[in-house]
Amino acid sequence: MTLVIENAGAEKGYLLLNQQGEWQIAASGTIDSDAVKVRDAIPIETFSKTILFNAIIDYVVRTKDSVVLSDAANVGNFTRDSYIHQQQPKSILSFPLLNQGKLIGIVYLENNLTTGAFTPERMEILNLLSSQAAISIENATLYNTLELKVTERTQELSQALKDLKATQKQLVESEKMAALGGLVAGVAHEINTPVGTSITVASTLADETRLFITAVEQGKLKRSVLNNYLEIARESTDLILSNLNRAGELVQSFKQVAVDQTSLEHRTFLVKQYLEEIITSLTPKLKQASHTLTVTGDETVTINSYPGALAQIFTNLVMNSLTHAYQLHESGQLRI
Repeated sequence: MTLVIENAGAEKGYLLLNQQGEWQIAASGTIDSDAVKVRDAIPIETFSKTILFNAIIDYVVRTKDSVVLSDAANVGNFTRDSYIHQQQPKSILSFPLLNQGKLIGIVYLENNLTTGAFTPERMEILNLLSSQAAISIENATLYNTLELKVTERTQELSQALKDLKATQKQLVESEKMAALGGLVAGVAHEINTPVGTSITVASTLADETRLFITAVEQGKLKRSVLNNYLEIARESTDLILSNLNRAGELVQSFKQVAVDQTSLEHRTFLVKQYLEEIITSLTPKLKQASHTLTVTGDETVTINSYPGALAQIFTNLVMNSLTHAYQLHESGQLRI
C-alpha cells in the first residue's frame, strides 16, 4: 500500500477487497512530510462518505475500468457530488486489480495538494504494480481461506476424536457393567444353595432346641432325648458352618473377580487359585451344559499382571468352548 502511494504521487490511498460479497477497506495509508502512516481494516459502510469518493468505487466495480480525475472539483462527471463539495480533492485515481479478468481489489488514491498528480508515467508504473498486486492478494486470500478450512477441519476432527473416545469409554463401561451384572446373577444363584441349606438346618435345630427346652422344663428329660438333641446339634452346626464357609468362599471369589473385571489394576496373584475363582463365577453357565471343567497345575505359581484381563480371556475361552466346541446335548471335558 505504501509503495503504491509513494510511486503514484498521492497523499492518501486505500485498498478495497471484497469480503464475503461486501466491499471493505482492507488497508489504508497516508503520506505526510515526515513519515508514512498505515491503518488497517476500516469498515467502508462507516467511513466511505467522509474518507473516500464512494461513487468512483461503485463505477470501478461496475465497469472494471480506471478513473483518473486531474482536477476533481472542477472537471469531470463527478463535480456535483457531495463528497467533492465537502472534501475538495484535486487529483483522484481509482483503478481495479485484475487477475485473469477477475476483479480482485480496488486501489483508491487522492492528492489534495496539486492537480494532475497522476501522470501517464506514474500510471504506467501503477499498471505494472497492479498485476503483481492482484496475484499476490488472490494468493493470500486463497491461503487464508485454505488455512481457515484446515483450522475448521482440524477442530471438527478433534471434536470427532473426543466424541469417539467418549463413546468408546461408554461402550467399555457398558461392557463392564454387563459382565458385572452377569456376575451378580451368578452370585445370587450360587450363594442361594449354601445359604438356603443353612437356613433349613438352622430352622431344624431351632425346633429341636425348643423341644429340648420344653422337656427340661417339664422334668421329662431322658438320656435318649439328650443324646438325640446333641447329635442333631452337632450335625446341624457342622452343616451350617460348612455351608456358610462355602457361601463366604463364593462371595470372596465373586468379589475378587468382579473387582478385576471392572478395573485394570496390576497385582501379583496365584494363577491356579484365580482360575478356580473364575470357574466358580461361571458355575451357573456350566450347570446349564453337561460339560466338566477342571484346572490342574502347581498351586504356587504366581504372576504379576492384570488379573482382569486374564479373567476376560479365560471367560471368553470357556464360553466359546461351551458354545462352539460341542454338539447339542454332547458331554465334553474342558481341562486347563
